[in-house]
Amino acid sequence: MQSVSTKTTYKHLIQAFVSFVILMLSVAQVSAQSYPSKPIRFLVPYAAGGGGDIVARTFAAYLSKELGQQFVVDNRAGGTGIIAMEYVAKAAPDGYTLVQTNISTSAFVPFTHDDPPYDAVNDFTPISLTTLNPTVMVVNAKLGVRSLKEFIDLAKAKPGKLLYGSTGPGSIFHLAGHILGKEAKIDIVHVGYKGLAPATTDLLAGQIHFIMCGLGTANPHIRSGSLIPLALSDTKRTPAYPDVPTFKELGLENVLILNWNGILAPAKTPDAVVRRLNAAIRKAGQAEGVVGYLAKVATAVATDSPEEFDIFIKKEQQRYGPLLKELRAVTQ
Repeated sequence: MQSVSTKTTYKHLIQAFVSFVILMLSVAQVSAQSYPSKPIRFLVPYAAGGGGDIVARTFAAYLSKELGQQFVVDNRAGGTGIIAMEYVAKAAPDGYTLVQTNISTSAFVPFTHDDPPYDAVNDFTPISLTTLNPTVMVVNAKLGVRSLKEFIDLAKAKPGKLLYGSTGPGSIFHLAGHILGKEAKIDIVHVGYKGLAPATTDLLAGQIHFIMCGLGTANPHIRSGSLIPLALSDTKRTPAYPDVPTFKELGLENVLILNWNGILAPAKTPDAVVRRLNAAIRKAGQAEGVVGYLAKVATAVATDSPEEFDIFIKKEQQRYGPLLKELRAVTQ
């Protein structure tokens, strides 16, 4: 039989444990109620000026007002987005350092790098998807082609001479170009950049011949006539450009990649903070100032729950893993 003193000791230990749990729950509740109490650093893994940067700044402006603290956008370009992602993966899980992720940084990196400095699933807490859009193929108007057929004919006449830009090796736009080359049976050459903004600048200057990008990036240059949209990577045409056919319509149904953005926090960020952020993001996703503005740059808002975003990322990895391994094999 246990002694009275032993029973008393166990009783005190249990009481102490219960008190500790109650204290921690109280601290978490107070923390959630006071969050955010200082500016939030919002890292963007590509250069300023591109479509993804526009998305980040649009949401940041709304969230700053909604949460009462400034969202400080910090562009950390390079390494196909790895630099910014690694920084946030190692940041304190307190909700004050977030990153705008995308298909490349969350779904592609596990398959394009032997030893990436972050685990795309386990090192982050999903907050919400923010946008979901098709990829569009645009060429410099001076190239002289006005249809995908004309471009393919030109590429076949000049094998290895036509260049396309992307946000770096293994990025969504690199993969999109690779799939296009494979499906159309043309020899095109990839050129990597630190972001779509510098790639677009070189395209406008005639240094490269086309890019696959989000409509938000290409929109102002399509409107000005500097760039010509040849095809859309989607299951249907977009209301923004009803005259632009899909690759599927043109016989290249496997050229189908949807570009997306979302927001992540470091792993182990308190659930109450995650819920607070998610609620604000989903509210932004219904605000005319966000939806309407992004619609003007041909970008569609799409928000979801943390659980749905987590499942979405894992499914994207499962879908693109085999294609990325193939891409890596042919480019090494």
